[in-house]
Amino acid sequence: MADIDRAAFAEAIMRVLDRAGLSFGKAVETWPELDKAMLSRACSEKPLSAANFLLVCKVMGLDPFAYLIHDKQRRVRLRDIAKRLSEQSVTPVVKRETYTGAGRARA
Repeated sequence: MADIDRAAFAEAIMRVLDRAGLSFGKAVETWPELDKAMLSRACSEKPLSAANFLLVCKVMGLDPFAYLIHDKQRRVRLRDIAKRLSEQSVTPVVKRETYTGAGRARA
């Protein structure tokens, strides 16, 4: 599955803001299509919607594909999990007795 490298994305945004000497408030004045909450979420590595992620990249001149993590692992489907579970051996249920010091058996 693919995902976004949020740590690298947050670092890039903070780097752009630092180089320009902009706070969140000044950044919103410079780029009115952004808002403080969006920048805060991005800088704290929280997920953004795809549209907002692309908007931030466009406005700040960042390449969105630079933050794409392409994991080559195969997705696990419920059907595969059910098949593996059905193929597992099952330990038979056996009545076991434990003995106490008095010689009585308990089940």
